[in-house]
Amino acid sequence: MIIKNKFKFIRSITIIVFLLITLFSTSIAKINTEAETISYTVSKGDTLWTIAQEYKADNKDIRQYIYEQKKLNNMENANIYEGQTIRIIKEQ
Repeated sequence: MIIKNKFKFIRSITIIVFLLITLFSTSIAKINTEAETISYTVSKGDTLWTIAQEYKADNKDIRQYIYEQKKLNNMENANIYEGQTIRIIKEQ
């Protein structure tokens, strides 16, 4: 009897965890697909910080926005160069 109850408990927990992971993944995918991206040509003096100040949502942490820009553009660091074209998430 105890073994059956343990099995039911483990099965229930597994189902709950699976559902939570599915819901979380769907939410993240939805957020990423809803964001508008634009092509941005880097001008002299631009940094990811200055670009983020212009395009990020007012309530968003600038460091998180910069992290997302680097990820979107497959960048290992925050170095950008004049004339370079990058994709930018336009949140405003």
